[in-house]
Amino acid sequence: MMDWIVNDPTAAVFASLFVALVLAAAAIPKFYHPDEFQGVVANYRLLPNFLVAPFAKLLPLVEVICAVALVIPVTREIAACVAAALFIMFAVAIAINVGRGRTHIDCGCVRRPTSMSRIGMFHVMRALALAGVSLFAAAMHVEYTRISLESGVLGLATAAMLALLYLGADMLVGFPETKNNLDLKGNSND
Repeated sequence: MMDWIVNDPTAAVFASLFVALVLAAAAIPKFYHPDEFQGVVANYRLLPNFLVAPFAKLLPLVEVICAVALVIPVTREIAACVAAALFIMFAVAIAINVGRGRTHIDCGCVRRPTSMSRIGMFHVMRALALAGVSLFAAAMHVEYTRISLESGVLGLATAAMLALLYLGADMLVGFPETKNNLDLKGNSND
């Protein structure tokens, strides 16, 4: 059964679409809030000051180009390799800061409704998992003529659903911790 999944061209297309959606979801907020993202890049304290602004402007552009290239058959494999390199770079940057004890910073992955997010080994492992999915997509040669319409639609729907779950989990991890400070009216035992 597993051999069929690994060798099914639909799985590679699904992986490419999923990675494309993750990259697009990460890039778009960076275009809308460039100053905020530049602050996130600076807060990692990995680049010299003169490289922070150019990197913060270039990264979302690379993410969007890579996302688009992942859905174009002739550029899919190269784009998947670039995506893997991006995710490995993210994992290393996060791991360095976790190692420094700087877990209070925002990962910069997806813009959250709160700026009180924290980074941790979860983010490192997630980035490495995304690099693995990208490498799988890069390694699989796909003959698009072998993919049926039904398989293509199912792969697209699955990629979209998994991307939504990914984004939802990212938002949940980003919420600040609470200590059961819920004040439910009518339920006081005073």
